[in-house]
Amino acid sequence: MKNRYIQIHILLISCLISLCVLTGCDINDPLSLDSEMLDVDLASASNSINIGDTTTISATITYSGNADVLVYRWSTSGGRISGEGANVVYIAPETEGSYTITLEVSDGTVTEKDELRITVNIGHAIVATPNRYWQGNSFTQSLTFQLNVQQVIQNNLRLRYDILQDTARTGAFLSISINGASVVRNRAIGEVQPLEMIPIADEVDVSSVIREPGNYELSLTLEVVSVMQDAWLLRKLTLIGAEGTITEIQ
Repeated sequence: MKNRYIQIHILLISCLISLCVLTGCDINDPLSLDSEMLDVDLASASNSINIGDTTTISATITYSGNADVLVYRWSTSGGRISGEGANVVYIAPETEGSYTITLEVSDGTVTEKDELRITVNIGHAIVATPNRYWQGNSFTQSLTFQLNVQQVIQNNLRLRYDILQDTARTGAFLSISINGASVVRNRAIGEVQPLEMIPIADEVDVSSVIREPGNYELSLTLEVVSVMQDAWLLRKLTLIGAEGTITEIQ
C-alpha cells in the first residue's frame, strides 16, 4: 500500500511538471500556476511642454489575465495628474525643470511599473518670485504690482499664486484685483494653529480682465484675523499665456 502511495505521488508531480512546461510556469515551483504576465510601457504625446500646459500620457498594458482586476497608481515628482486608468493628462507645474511621471500597475499579486521624464520650459509666461511678506499693523494688508503685458499669447490667461502661511496662527481671506476688477474675492486660506508651515497654491482665469497688451495694476490683499510680523509670504506669481514684465509697487 505504501508503494502505491509513492507511485501516485510521483505521477502527480510528473503531471504538474509537464503542465508547467506547456504553460511556461516556474519548474522549481510547480504549484505556482496562477502567476500572470504583466508589462507596462508609458508614452507621452509630448516630452517637452511649457509651464501650465498639458500633455496626454498613455500606458500600454500587456497582461495575460483579466485586465478588469488591475489597479493603476500614478505619481509625479512635480505638476499634477488628472484622470485615472491607462490614459491620463499631465498638468505641468509653474516651475521649469525635468519631472518624472510614474505608473505602477498591480493585480494584487504581480506588480510592474514604468516611468518617463517630461521637460517643462518657461514658455509664454510672466513670472515674479518676490518672496515678500505682507506687512502692516492693520487687519488689511496688500501687495501691489505693476504688470506690463507686452503680448497676449493665449485666450485663457491664468494667474497662478503661491503663498505660504508662515508664522500665522489663524487663517486669512485672500482677494485679488486687476485694475480694480476683482478676480478673487475673500477666499479663505490657511488653517488655525497649524502644526507646520502651509503652502497655498492655486490659479484663476483672468482672461476677462486682461484682454490686450498694456499696463495693469495687480493687487493681492489679505484680511487677517491677527496681525503678526512675517506671517504670510507671497512666494511666486505667474501669468500664463502672456509675455511682459512685472515689478512691485512699494
